[in-house]
Amino acid sequence: MNLFSLILGVGGSIALLRTVQKTSAELRFRWLLAGLITMAGAILGARMVFAAAYQIYFSTHTQEIFRITMGGLSWPGALAGAILFAWLSLLVFRLPLIEGLDRLSQMLLPLATAIWLGGWQAGIAFGQLLPAGTWWGMMLRDESGLTALRVPVQPAAVVSLLLVLGLIEWLLRSTQKDGLKAAVSFFVLSLHCLLFSFMRYDSVQSMFGLRLDTWAAIFFTAFASLLLIMILFKKKKPITGIVSESE
Repeated sequence: MNLFSLILGVGGSIALLRTVQKTSAELRFRWLLAGLITMAGAILGARMVFAAAYQIYFSTHTQEIFRITMGGLSWPGALAGAILFAWLSLLVFRLPLIEGLDRLSQMLLPLATAIWLGGWQAGIAFGQLLPAGTWWGMMLRDESGLTALRVPVQPAAVVSLLLVLGLIEWLLRSTQKDGLKAAVSFFVLSLHCLLFSFMRYDSVQSMFGLRLDTWAAIFFTAFASLLLIMILFKKKKPITGIVSESE
């Protein structure tokens, strides 16, 4: 079995477990389906955006577009797909929308951590080469399999995600404001992606001097900021006609 796929599988399993925990028995299956659909949307979005970014190649290799096992996923596409399919799944299963996004946002920590761990193992999103003897560097490989002393981008991303997103979850564990957990988690993850996009040394397409993933991170950070502001200043209103945990 491919180790990258195994790592993502473990991360996905933990994400689903976090989604259904502390859920009433009658709604557990619906939350599980919502989590599965969210992850399916993330995979689909990741592949579609990757194919769009390399449309010249895929225009002559259309049969490979959906062959995810060959590799080629885009994190901006994964995040966009997850958000879209999470929203759709909550509507389809008549689950509380804003509270539902709070619950599904618990998937971000294990999934994002698994992606960086998988990238570390596969040599994806590697850092810049360092002079021999640099004490803080790590022997890491790139996509070609070459192992060398590099800036430890992937290990630093894993540790910082666990610390920052974990701290955010702990600080907001008792908040009564619907949507705040999702908005803050989305903002922190977007900002994290933005900061680490400047540390990556792998070759990707660029526009106006910045990597495409950097532009994507800027967009997501701005969008998350807007959502966060809206939620902070929005007054809570009673929601009717939607199944809640107490029903």
